Amino acid sequence: MDLRKYFVILLALACIAIFVAGCTTTTTIGNPAPAQTASAPAAQAPVAAGTAAPAAVQTTPSCPDKEVLTGNWDSREVGYASNHDVREGDVWTEAYPEPVTLSQKCWDATGTFKTGDCNGKLTGKIEKNVFSGSWTNECTNAVDSSSGTFSVTMAADNQSFMGSMYRVGGYGPEAGFPPSWWAKKTA
Repeated sequence: MDLRKYFVILLALACIAIFVAGCTTTTTIGNPAPAQTASAPAAQAPVAAGTAAPAAVQTTPSCPDKEVLTGNWDSREVGYASNHDVREGDVWTEAYPEPVTLSQKCWDATGTFKTGDCNGKLTGKIEKNVFSGSWTNECTNAVDSSSGTFSVTMAADNQSFMGSMYRVGGYGPEAGFPPSWWAKKTA
């Protein structure tokens, strides 16, 4: 007997069986909703066939594989929340150097800096390529002490950042001033 004839007959029977059984496929994007059990709350509304809502999964992103902020930075500030732009002129010779040491742990980073008789601290978080948070500058003369917020964007090579520092009571990021703080990694 010819094997091709049996193959065609088996293929036709398989197609008929699928058609008669009403076989359908459902594609679920995300995690399918868990099956209800006898202990499920009675107030839960039944889900219409084919409209299962995906379950939300809350996960904490893992720490980055590289702690790019850890190290020493040659930092220059050309004016706290002022209309000075580090992209104009020769900021490395015009602005007063403020060396910064940063230490990153997962998505959190802290740092220290010294300006004259003042000791500064930075505390912030990293989200994507933006490092932002708050700073304080404690000076021997309390009148000179200050604090505020900052936000900088890391360069693609993670060897420099640019952004702004804002004093409490001064203009904030909503003022739209250009970046006034720039730093290059030294070690």
